[in-house]
Amino acid sequence: MPVTPGFFDFLVENRLHDSKAWFEEHRKEYQRLVLEPLRGLVTEMTPVMLELDPQLVVQPAVGKTISRIFRDTRFSRDKSAFREHLWISFSRAKAERFQPVPELWFDLAPDGYSYGCGWYCPGTQLMETLRRLVLEGDKTAKAAVRAAGAQQLFRMEGDRYKRPKYPDAPPDLRPWLDRKELYFCREGNDPEFLYAPDLGRRVAEELTVLAPVYKLFWKAQDTALAQTVRPATALAQW
Repeated sequence: MPVTPGFFDFLVENRLHDSKAWFEEHRKEYQRLVLEPLRGLVTEMTPVMLELDPQLVVQPAVGKTISRIFRDTRFSRDKSAFREHLWISFSRAKAERFQPVPELWFDLAPDGYSYGCGWYCPGTQLMETLRRLVLEGDKTAKAAVRAAGAQQLFRMEGDRYKRPKYPDAPPDLRPWLDRKELYFCREGNDPEFLYAPDLGRRVAEELTVLAPVYKLFWKAQDTALAQTVRPATALAQW
């Protein structure tokens, strides 16, 4: 079942009520209008995603590839019970529950959609490892920088430091070095795209443009786990 306007109508109304009793009364609508389309998107995206990384978790289920509609309010000032946006996320199984790992995601909200590749809260160690790979001219990093520069679908995003960390680095490397976190994202609100019957396939195929970036993220992940990170100091020849 494709995504329809009813998908977003339900999310908005459910959030406005913000009532577990109302949700339970309308659970069948949630299953039909929201969950079934999300499961369909996961199934449609899975073949392309597995070509990109055979180790990805691809079960079309809540808690596996589909986000929960209930919010975790334990550590949040916002005590709303429900989300107004949901997402699909493909990643490898985490060794620890809160361990950040590279993800490929597709987020759906009433005001638009986004999809891309990155970490959720990567932390200092992972980002320092990524910078070191870029600075040392690692071949995986070089391929990622070239691929990112050659495409126009996705924007590099992430909060920047107030001052450049490596002001003498080449201009094409500076965006990779001056961010506290880093991810690539494409946003839109085109109904023709969103309600297309082959939406999952189209999103998955566009995400493959980021394959070299995804490989760099995993190299940084594995490197950070394998050794103690040393600060990046030397700039290799690019």
